[in-house]
Amino acid sequence: MSVTDDIKAKLDILDVVSSHVSLQKSGRTFKANCPFHTEKTPSFIVNPERQSWHCFGACATGGDIFNFVMRAENLQFGDALRMLAQRAGVELSNAPNRENSNAIHSVNSAAAQYFQDTLESDSGRAAREYLDRRKVGRQAIDQFKLGLSADRWDGLVQYLRTYGFKKEDAIAAGLIRGGDNGQVWDFFRNRLMFPIFDRQGNIVGFGARALDDSTPKYINTAQTEVFDKRNTLYALHFANAEIRQTGIAVIVEGYMDAIAAHEHGYKNVVASMGTALTENQVAQLRTLAREFVLALDPDDAGQEATLRSLESSWHVFRDVISRRNTANQSVLNQWTPPTLKIAALPAGLDPDGLIRTDADRWESIIADAQPLLDFVIPALVQRYDLDIPDSRARIVSEFVRFINRLDDMDQHSYRLKIAEALGVTESDILASLARQRDRRPRSRRHEENIEQAIEVSPSALRTQDSDPIEEYALSILIQNPDLVEEARSTNPECFRRTDSRELFTALVSYPTIEKLRNEVDEVLAERMRRLESVELPSTGVERALSQCLRRLELRHIRETQELMLDTEDVRLPPSGEVEAEVKRASLRIKELETMSRR
Repeated sequence: MSVTDDIKAKLDILDVVSSHVSLQKSGRTFKANCPFHTEKTPSFIVNPERQSWHCFGACATGGDIFNFVMRAENLQFGDALRMLAQRAGVELSNAPNRENSNAIHSVNSAAAQYFQDTLESDSGRAAREYLDRRKVGRQAIDQFKLGLSADRWDGLVQYLRTYGFKKEDAIAAGLIRGGDNGQVWDFFRNRLMFPIFDRQGNIVGFGARALDDSTPKYINTAQTEVFDKRNTLYALHFANAEIRQTGIAVIVEGYMDAIAAHEHGYKNVVASMGTALTENQVAQLRTLAREFVLALDPDDAGQEATLRSLESSWHVFRDVISRRNTANQSVLNQWTPPTLKIAALPAGLDPDGLIRTDADRWESIIADAQPLLDFVIPALVQRYDLDIPDSRARIVSEFVRFINRLDDMDQHSYRLKIAEALGVTESDILASLARQRDRRPRSRRHEENIEQAIEVSPSALRTQDSDPIEEYALSILIQNPDLVEEARSTNPECFRRTDSRELFTALVSYPTIEKLRNEVDEVLAERMRRLESVELPSTGVERALSQCLRRLELRHIRETQELMLDTEDVRLPPSGEVEAEVKRASLRIKELETMSRR
């Protein structure tokens, strides 16, 4: 993930923009009078799903949080980057090394191919029979690139060596381990392999299930530069579009649960891989979904570990919403926060088993999911025998950790519910809480320990780590400065990424590439150095550049046209002004499509 992506992952565009302008809800977008020019009719649009803004008035421009801050604060890109990095809590000096990330992605991809080949070999028979017993079909095996690690110490080591991969990259990826004597060996052996993809489809790590009595049953790639289990949702790469379309994200625990769901057409399902829901996982979903459903086995609902996991998930969820709420009161009044629900599965059935035996029941259970606290109250009450002294006090003590960050009105509502479940009054609950506070150790360390019990990890969102078309066009221009004139008429807004847009603008503005290298901001200078190393064909680069620029313009016009329609009331025909703009855009789209076919 680049540093700009890391910053955007931790900041919401509504929070950034609403600190400068009062936004009004309009369909799926937000409207306001443009802060950059005087107008009476709102033409400034913020799209929270795409994390972008656009002015359809005199400015006729748009972008992301970086472009907005640059205009609003009159800053250069580097200054806006540093300002937003400080706001997001991102250390610029600790930005991930793109070259290292690419090397890890490459060696992981090669390892996945090796595991797939091993699964299809004679030694993969037992693993194939296991998948057959679990009713995992060929299409799912291919889609999720399931494989098998060989039952030997150096199978992957030899494979990677044969294909020229560096030992250091394989170690950095967590695929092999090394000793002080220089000897290396495979980390995964005789296990069913589940490649784990990031949101862009890069393989960042692996989950592995033992096929014998080895313990633990499941292991994962250790934390690397590109992989952290708590920062990852399995199958998000495949579920992204469906979650956005339905507005519902269903979160299961295991790999097989997610695979079964996708195999049966439930493509809005992701897996937390056994972790409690973390802030980063919520962040990856919060602009896609308005409803989160955790699918749990009710047999475990009263167990200590599961309740702790729910408590952690609940507080992380509330923290994310709380920060969003406090950013701007005018937006708060119109913004509907997402909901976190629990779907209780039948006893003895995990999502994989239920989906494969009774898909209709799975659909019904997900549709009838309860708000988390409504689920937790009876789960807590069932843990204790109310006839035993102090059992009610223990339940209240457990429950208060769930509601202690809610506002007074919500706390009151849930105190009434827990009081009813316990057969007491709200006054009894409040009195119990007062006594517990009196008995609590009054030390700052104790309070910190309570907070540390909540599982929280660094945020990341909507990673758009690279845009191949933009990358290729910029590589051509940097390596062939004589072609810059051909690109001068291209609207910089055709580049989605702020750093790409800034670099393109600089390329067409500076008299020479050497002067640009000497004067450009360090962040863009590092990007230039990387693009200079991209391998290009020896011929045909001018035609390739022309095609890239046309595709970028075509994409930009389509997205702008879609945004115009999104801001209109769907119950009414579009206004004459919007209709005219849409027609002009359609004509240009046809023109570009015709040019592309030549």
